[in-house]
Amino acid sequence: MKTLIIIAASAALLASAALPAASATPSHALTDTVTASDAFVAMPAQTLDLLTRSMRLDMLEYWKIDSIADIANTMEGFSHLCRPVTDDWLKVQVTPVTTLTIRMLPTRKGRIAATVYTIGDSLQAADSEIRFYDAEMNELKRDRFIKTPSSEDFFDFKGVDHKLRKELLSLVPFPTVEYTLSPDGTDLKARLTVGKYMGREDLEKITPYLRRDRVYHWTGSKYIMAE
Repeated sequence: MKTLIIIAASAALLASAALPAASATPSHALTDTVTASDAFVAMPAQTLDLLTRSMRLDMLEYWKIDSIADIANTMEGFSHLCRPVTDDWLKVQVTPVTTLTIRMLPTRKGRIAATVYTIGDSLQAADSEIRFYDAEMNELKRDRFIKTPSSEDFFDFKGVDHKLRKELLSLVPFPTVEYTLSPDGTDLKARLTVGKYMGREDLEKITPYLRRDRVYHWTGSKYIMAE
C-alpha cells in the first residue's frame, strides 16, 4: 500500500511540473493582443444597442472578404463599417447620423479601448461622448484618462479684458464638442461645433477668439491637451 501511495504522489508531482506555472506570464500579457475588432464584438449592449453581437460578427466577416456590407440593425435601419479597419482602429456608421469609433491605446498594464460615440450630420451640430474600457470591456472611469474640455479651452483670451471674456463665454453656455480618434496614431482631436446652432451675430463675435480644434496626446496613461 505504501508503495502505491508513493508512486501516485510521484506521478502527481511529475504532472504538475509539466504544467506551465501560472505566474510565468504577466497577468496583463493577454490584454496586449486585444484588437479593435475584439472590442467591437465584446462591447456592452448598452453602449451599442442597435447592433447585436451576431450583427457585429457579420460585419467583420464581410470585411474579411474585402466587402463593406450594410447590415440591418435592431431599429430596422442599416449599419456598416468604415475604412480602414485595423488592429488598433475601427469605425462603424451606426445610423445616418451616428458613428462609433474604437481606438486601442497602450498602457503599462496592457491595452485599453477608447470609444467615441458621435451624433450629428450636415444639419445638426456634431456632439460626442468619449468612454474608456479595459480588455474585458468593463467601463473605466473617464476622469482617470482625460479632462474633457470646457468652453474656455476653445478660446484664446490673451489680451482680452474680464468683461469681454465673460461676454464671450456667455455666448457658449453649453458647448457641443466633436471628438475624433485617428486611425494613424493615438492623438485625439476635440472640435467645438457650436457654429451650427449659433446666430450669425453671436458667431461673428466669438470667431476672432476661437480655437476650434484642440489636440490631446496620449501619454501611456492618460490624454493631455496640447498647448
